Amino acid sequence: MKKNIFVFSLVFFCCLYLYGQTDDAENNAAAPIQLKLVFYHFGYNTLHSVTYNYGLNFVGAGLVTPCFIESGFDLYWRNIGYNNSSLSNAALLFLYTGFTIPAITPLIFYGAGKNKNNEKLQITALALTQSLFITLMLQSPMKMVTGRAGPGIVDNPTHTRGLPEDDHSKTFNWFNMDFINGWPSGHTANAFSAAATIATIYKENIWLKIGVYSYAALTGLGVSLNVHWASEVFAGALIGYAIGKTVGKSFRQLLDNTTNENNVSFYFTPKTIGVIVHL
Repeated sequence: MKKNIFVFSLVFFCCLYLYGQTDDAENNAAAPIQLKLVFYHFGYNTLHSVTYNYGLNFVGAGLVTPCFIESGFDLYWRNIGYNNSSLSNAALLFLYTGFTIPAITPLIFYGAGKNKNNEKLQITALALTQSLFITLMLQSPMKMVTGRAGPGIVDNPTHTRGLPEDDHSKTFNWFNMDFINGWPSGHTANAFSAAATIATIYKENIWLKIGVYSYAALTGLGVSLNVHWASEVFAGALIGYAIGKTVGKSFRQLLDNTTNENNVSFYFTPKTIGVIVHL
């Protein structure tokens, strides 16, 4: 089963990125891309991911959870998955792809970019790697602090299956230091981060944008039917989108040679590590 899911994910994203590549002579004649560009404007992009839309995405992620809890929507949506085991089990596909696709997509982009000597594909791979790292770096502490209990739809050590009427959506085990489960949904954040990064770099390609955002939405829908509350998915989508949009815009400016120098970035050499602040 897992092997079939991996093959499906690999083929799906191969098709997406091959469709999204450009064949112009300028890109094909590009110089080799240095891997250290994965740190391109890293400090700036991390900071501006949090303040994207003046921080409204992160504020919205925080506000949506109590709204979903108090309205009863979290419990209502949880019971859809709870009472439809076939639907919940089918959605497990996205539980697996939510881990594999964000991990293999940068490798696919970079490998194809090297093979075709395509600058845009290689830079997209590094942008995806950075967006994934920033996403993990930002959402993991949130999980560790909030320690939110799972919806109890599936049986596993961290999500004990309760009764349909059991409403433990308000259960938060503060500072339980679990960086894997809980609020926000890491699967959804990773999916929307990757989708927004690709969509911003390939902003002229409408079909590619539809494809990657459809994948992200299906990932969120899938995990909301087995391991996450609906509010966690919504929060993950907002956070992931902010990160992906910020990183994608930064690397798109690099490709277009229109970089805004009012930023903070890190630099690395064999003997030194430092911070550059452009004023």
